Amino acid sequence: MDLAVKWRFFRNLLLGGSDPDSERVYRWHIEKRSGHRMANGIATDRWKLSLDDYVMACRMLFDSMQSFGFRPKAAVQIDPDGELLGGAHRVACALALEIKDIPVLQETRKVWAPPWDWGWFVEKGMMFDDLERLYADWESMKA
Repeated sequence: MDLAVKWRFFRNLLLGGSDPDSERVYRWHIEKRSGHRMANGIATDRWKLSLDDYVMACRMLFDSMQSFGFRPKAAVQIDPDGELLGGAHRVACALALEIKDIPVLQETRKVWAPPWDWGWFVEKGMMFDDLERLYADWESMKA
């Protein structure tokens, strides 16, 4: 479901900003996921210290992937079970841009992050309307 939040935001960028709620939901998700670290001045993803940093990084990634595609040397790492170890933003952006080929590198280590699945979003208090939209986005993204 984490991918669906990011996919929606990248789709919003692709469609010229026609879905402003996508950024609100994206910011909510990042705040729930990483806000405690940022509040303590701990950078996430090496350099991001704020929600604005995340949004700016998304815009930069989108512009880069729209212009140059998915860089072959930026393979997405997965664990032995096929779970993402990193690269969810790149995968979601590629899906939004309908990039078909995503390089993958299988690692031996297991995923460290909690499953950002339906239960996580419910537990964190996502509003019902946003949950409904998240489910619809997940289904659209999978198709």
